[in-house]
Amino acid sequence: MITHILFTGMLTFAGFDLSSYEGGAKDATEAIQGMLDKAGEKGGGEVFLPAGRYRIEGSLRVPPGVTLTGTWRSPHHSEGLRGTVLLAYGGRGDQSGPALIELSPSSAVRGLTILYPEQTVPEVIPYPPAIRGSGMHPSVMDVTLVNPYIGIDFNRPHELHYIRNVFGCPLRIGVIIDGCTDIGRVENVHFNPHYWARSGAQNVPDWKALLRYIWENCEAFVIGRSDWEYHLNTFSYGCHIGYHFVKSEHGACNGNFLGIAADWAWRALLVEQTQRPGLLITNGEWVGGEGSDAMIEVAEGNEGVVQLSNCSFWGPAERIALIAGRGVVTFSQCNFCQWDHSKRGYPAIEAVGGSLIVQGST
Repeated sequence: MITHILFTGMLTFAGFDLSSYEGGAKDATEAIQGMLDKAGEKGGGEVFLPAGRYRIEGSLRVPPGVTLTGTWRSPHHSEGLRGTVLLAYGGRGDQSGPALIELSPSSAVRGLTILYPEQTVPEVIPYPPAIRGSGMHPSVMDVTLVNPYIGIDFNRPHELHYIRNVFGCPLRIGVIIDGCTDIGRVENVHFNPHYWARSGAQNVPDWKALLRYIWENCEAFVIGRSDWEYHLNTFSYGCHIGYHFVKSEHGACNGNFLGIAADWAWRALLVEQTQRPGLLITNGEWVGGEGSDAMIEVAEGNEGVVQLSNCSFWGPAERIALIAGRGVVTFSQCNFCQWDHSKRGYPAIEAVGGSLIVQGST
């Protein structure tokens, strides 16, 4: 029997024989869930999975006070299948089912790489989210999401979510946040199709087909109701929409967004609605891809405030911004580099509604 012991100064549950599961041929769902349940019964702890590939045909629930931990300490890019890898098979064809990993209040997942071996492009298969959380303090740290249909789903009532150091190639949605009634944080998140293309997985799709699918379908960050949302150093490449602010049944968002970017997007930023305190966006980089009629858009229904400060805009799109609604949009100390890609006389900013303030910008 092989036991795996990790000393972290906290209660760690690792005295389980996982050797027969590490090759990925045998379903490890029940064995890993047993470890998680044991930690939960003891009042919390850290369940460590050593390097290996673990086949998960069901769903894993992380109890309150428990962290599911792997070996990941840096992003797995061209080395995508090294370290602790979960091979996700459960939920094929049913995006409404249980997530691969369900987080309870005050639980966390960190140090894992997640791969969907049966996923294909362009015939993309819907799956439930890779990770879902609810309640107080669900946390995701140091995770590579190689090719999820939906990456992280925090759209159930919760508070104080924490997402840090997450990388990957989501196909439909990268991160969705909704129903958050107090201060969530998202830091150092990077979505790029290279994470699947360079993973070394057997099911890597044709590069052009992957780019086309993401351009037409993927929304990197979807944000509904969130009070005091904080984002720092987040990025997406090639998506249909980089950042999508919506109004759900729970409401809309207000928050602070620093150093965020969307490269080569149909809409780098799309705001359908905000709360009255609005969106404070600083040091943003917004790049429209070829075929985009506007890098950013504030939609007709918006009544809130969108403030963009020290942002830069470029790329082969037709407009910098298309603005409607009854809210207020401000550009302060921004740099407008490129627009009117087709040379048809499109303006940099087209405002058909609301109030527009542009100051100190070039």
